[in-house]
Parts: sequence; structure tokens; C-alpha cells
Amino acid sequence: MQIRHTHPLALSHFQQATLSYKQACYVESIQHYLAGLKLGAAQHHYIYADLAKAYEMVGEWDTALACLDIALRLCPESPTALRRKARILDEKACYNTLICLDDFKKPPPRKFLKQLQENTTKFSKQVVNSEFFSLTCQSEISPQTVWNTCRLICRIYSELGEMLGCYPIAPVPISIENTNGTARSQHSLPKWASGCYDGSIRLAYCTAGEPVLSILYALLRHEWVHLLIHHLAHGYCPAWLDEGLAQSIARPMFQSERFELEQAVQTERLLPFALLSTPFSQLSPKYRKLAYIQSTAIVEFLIQQFGFPKIRKLLHQLSHGIPIETAIEQAFERSLEEIPLAGTF
Repeated sequence: MQIRHTHPLALSHFQQATLSYKQACYVESIQHYLAGLKLGAAQHHYIYADLAKAYEMVGEWDTALACLDIALRLCPESPTALRRKARILDEKACYNTLICLDDFKKPPPRKFLKQLQENTTKFSKQVVNSEFFSLTCQSEISPQTVWNTCRLICRIYSELGEMLGCYPIAPVPISIENTNGTARSQHSLPKWASGCYDGSIRLAYCTAGEPVLSILYALLRHEWVHLLIHHLAHGYCPAWLDEGLAQSIARPMFQSERFELEQAVQTERLLPFALLSTPFSQLSPKYRKLAYIQSTAIVEFLIQQFGFPKIRKLLHQLSHGIPIETAIEQAFERSLEEIPLAGTF
């Protein structure tokens, strides 16, 4: 970042903000941007555009949009600011369709508050045990948010159970934690992930306050799908189907993701099917994002064309160790080569 005639301390804050962002320490990044702006460089539109990106990553869309409005007043034709504003408006609209926040304003019942108080440890861990799950909040959040999270998990249990025809046979351990701007390397989740399923569901979010309920809902849905696929396919599900199902069920695709997919098609950069079948954790960052988008689009096509009954049949076939090429032919009566966006072989 090159900013002429900028206070050295402000420049230092902006450099640290960029570094913190790359380390997924978004709250810390925001704090450095704001500290730098107090010292100068308020006339530089790209500082506000970068600050908006940090706010976007913690789900503070309205604040991000306000920063972009400042950037566009300073430089009305900024392609970066215009692109980010369109993307954030799309993301905000997408997440707002997942749940109606008005349905989650009702305060928790006294019985729940009493149970929560009894299960809160001296380390600020809040624990809720249910028939379907065991929720541990590793970071302190309000009883209202804990209650709403429990309601969302119950909704996911019912909706996804009906969708995929599978319900966990034992309560699912779920852990959520606010990284709160600290280095992600200190946590057990990989730096690029917001959640994982490894027998239990673990989620990490980064915010200075309460987690954004709609984002939490999407993350929970994503990992719950992985849980159900684990039970349905017994470990025989290829990565593209596993991740594609999880992502397509969790939330709609963003317009920016669809545009990136179109660009990959036009420039013949679709990933080969063999690569999509390997664990995405083994892919380089260069290919990982496209792998998620491409896999989501493939599964989205399969769901729209054949419906979830055929998806369940496909998973059932895979559970018996039937190769994916054969299982697709048996479930959909078409070859793998006939599936759009499957890439090269």
C-alpha cells in the first residue's frame, strides 16, 4: 500500500490492518483501519474500500456499505468500490432471505434461562443439552443469542432430516467460538475454514459483538449436511458432492460466485473432475474457491433436475462402495460426462 504524505503512524496502522486481514483477524483489522484514519489519509478512497471489506467479513453489511459510500464520494468511478458495493448488497440480500429476524425477537423462556445459568462454567462456557444436540458456546454471548441458536439447530434438524431422509441417532456435539480478532493459528480450525465436521460440529466466527444469526444459520446448515452425508454414504462420498451439497443447501450462490464460474467456463479454467474428487483441504488457495463454486453449481443442477429423492438414492448407492460414475448412471440415468460443469476427465 503506497500512500503519499501520510502520517507514519497512520501508515503503520494501515499496513497492520492489511496483515491482520490476511490472517483472518478481521476485528483487529478494523481497529487498525479506524486508528489510521484518525491520524490521516481520510482523503484516500481505497482505505475506506478496504475497511468495508473487513466489515463485510464480520457480517456488518450496513457499516461496510456506509464506508463504500464514503469511498464513492471521494472517487465516484472507483471500480473496486463499485464492485464491492454490488457484492455486499447481494450478500446481505442473500443472508436476509435465510431467516426472518422478527421471528427471533421473542425472549427465551425462564426454564431455558435457568438451565443456561446452571450450565455456565467459570470459563464463560455456556452449555445447552437437548434431545438432538449438545451446544457449547466457547465465547460469551447473550442468552438471547444462545436461545436463538438452539431454535435454529432444531429447525435444521427437522428441515435437513426431511430433505435427506436422515436424522442423527445420538445428540450432535456442537461448539461455537468467537475468535474475536485473535490469530486463527491459535485455534484448531484451519485458517481458511469457518467450520468443520469431524464427528462433532465446530464453528468459528469473528466479531466484536454478537454473531450474525443468518451467517451462523448458514454455517450450521453446511456442517449439518456433512454430518448427514457421513451417516448416509459411510465415507464413500467424493468431495465435490459432499461440499456441493453442503454449500447449495446452506445458502444460495452469490452473484459474484456465479460470475466467477462464468469466467472460468469462458476461459476454460474449469477444474478437472479428478481434482474435484479430492479433499478440498488439500487444494491450494488458488483452486479451492473455484472448487467450492463449481461443485455447488454441479449439485445445484442435479437437485433442480432430479430432486432430493434421486440425491438420496445416489448417496445410498455410494454407501455400498459403488463407484461414483456407476452410481450416477444408476441414480440419474445419465453418464458423468453429461453432467454440466463436471470439468475435464
